[in-house]
Amino acid sequence: MRNMRKTTLFVGIVAGIAIALLAGLGTSTQTASADAGPHVDTGTDSTPDKCASCHRIHTGQNEYLLKEAGSETDFCYSCHGTGGPGSDLAAQEGTLYGGAGDPYGDPYGGKTELATVGLRAGGFDAARIDTTDPSAGYGSAAIGVLATTETVVSNHAIDGTAGTTWGSGPIGSGAGEPSVTLGCGSCHNPHGNGQYRILRPVPVGAPGAGYAIPDTYPKAAADYATPDYLNMYFGGVAPANPIVDDRTPGVSILMDTSAWCAQCHTRYLAEHHAADPADASREDSGDPIFTYRHTSSGYGYSSYRDPAGFKFNNRACITCHASHGSNASMPGPASSSVEWPDGSVVNPPNDLERASLLKMDNRGICLKCHNE
Repeated sequence: MRNMRKTTLFVGIVAGIAIALLAGLGTSTQTASADAGPHVDTGTDSTPDKCASCHRIHTGQNEYLLKEAGSETDFCYSCHGTGGPGSDLAAQEGTLYGGAGDPYGDPYGGKTELATVGLRAGGFDAARIDTTDPSAGYGSAAIGVLATTETVVSNHAIDGTAGTTWGSGPIGSGAGEPSVTLGCGSCHNPHGNGQYRILRPVPVGAPGAGYAIPDTYPKAAADYATPDYLNMYFGGVAPANPIVDDRTPGVSILMDTSAWCAQCHTRYLAEHHAADPADASREDSGDPIFTYRHTSSGYGYSSYRDPAGFKFNNRACITCHASHGSNASMPGPASSSVEWPDGSVVNPPNDLERASLLKMDNRGICLKCHNE
């Protein structure tokens, strides 16, 4: 994934995920998800009627023979847009329609919201993140869900705007990859691939070697949403710690999404007290820009717990950052002095867009852990 301001912003996060795509086959009462809809690999299906959900052989309206003209993002929004026109998952406005207790909702398409349900990943144009949630205290802090959406301040721009993928590339290769553009298909495989949220193991153009998240996590409607944007474990429950070095994909969504986001932001991933100093957050990485990094892997070696050993933890990319976009703003005076990794400062003296997909206003996300 790449990070960008709403206009040109690429944020140093990973993201990721917990990004979801639910899609519909039309405007009937049938419902579908990324795991059982048109986004399904048809390689073993001799009669793949799902192709016609999106494509027209002779009357395609763009170069990909899609049935509607416009950009890739516009086409995705025909299902996942504001109001959930063809899917309960409205990624454009960060809302799940139909209610968390009503699997995917009914009727199908054009439905109205039955409950206040915010997407785990936020939204590209709007989001429901309570960016001023006052709850605090280690183990009890939370970031709630707003009753109404707010316009996002920063997002992973999928409108064709070019930005920089901060931290992309090998040690010493500069601030990141410049002039990168994103679309929905940069991270998701619209044809399906059997992976979690149909995420590509390597996002299009990313320098990573690949990380496949297995499609074994929950798929109920409630799992596409969250009541607490600070605790992104499914059901809010962390998996049991392995003690030994066991990084099996499909066990901890925080560990998996951090490893996946690092396919683009390759120099951001760091472990706390890792056995390998090269991955440790408290060791010099050797990079002149990304020298020391906050723990972000959702996993690492800990000598502070009894017994000592390898642990899952909540210090992951999606703990602090939204994958799609966030409505958190940075109106405080310090925002103007927060440089981008290349040293530049954009729109001083009040750079509201330097929000970096964080989930709290004015970097209040730091106090959700560091509040003593």
